[in-house]
Amino acid sequence: MKTVGIVLAGGKSTRFGEQKSLYEFDGRKMYEHVHDRLEASGLCDEIIVSTNKTLEPHIDGRTIVDDEEYEDHGPLGGIYAVRKSFPEDRLLVVSCDTPFVSSEWLKALHERAAAEPDRIIISAEGDKLHPTIGIYQGPGLERDLEHQLQSKRLSFKAFFGNQDVSVLDIRETGEDPDIFRNINYKTDIE
Repeated sequence: MKTVGIVLAGGKSTRFGEQKSLYEFDGRKMYEHVHDRLEASGLCDEIIVSTNKTLEPHIDGRTIVDDEEYEDHGPLGGIYAVRKSFPEDRLLVVSCDTPFVSSEWLKALHERAAAEPDRIIISAEGDKLHPTIGIYQGPGLERDLEHQLQSKRLSFKAFFGNQDVSVLDIRETGEDPDIFRNINYKTDIE
């Protein structure tokens, strides 16, 4: 089974004030930081940036754009669009607004996913789930994502209610929970 790295970079960035996926800090665009982490992990046979029509011209590398039917359907819509192109592969998903995720954490997720190939594996810190840092795999995933999108219930909580999900808690490892820091405002990285 191939592992495809997915950078989720199709959001509207309303709280950030501009397109955060394209925002530069430390000499790189935010989505590039995540791409670099996926690449450094050595896990990915291929890396895709999941985005929308507006942002696609500004993204370097391979992109997959949201399906027209499910534009503006959030991260589930982005994962669905990629799953359609990679129906049998393991999708290692990281949102562009979590640029501090470590390659070591991605390796831990991948190890768990290899041991539980029919389950979705998501990151957590105690009760706080981080579903946009996870591995999406298993039979029926494309179909289940499409049904969820059709229902218009676009939260991960609603989606996970009908899925076999395993949680990897960072408290069980030596990793610093700061790797999950989500950038919603410019002050979050300054």
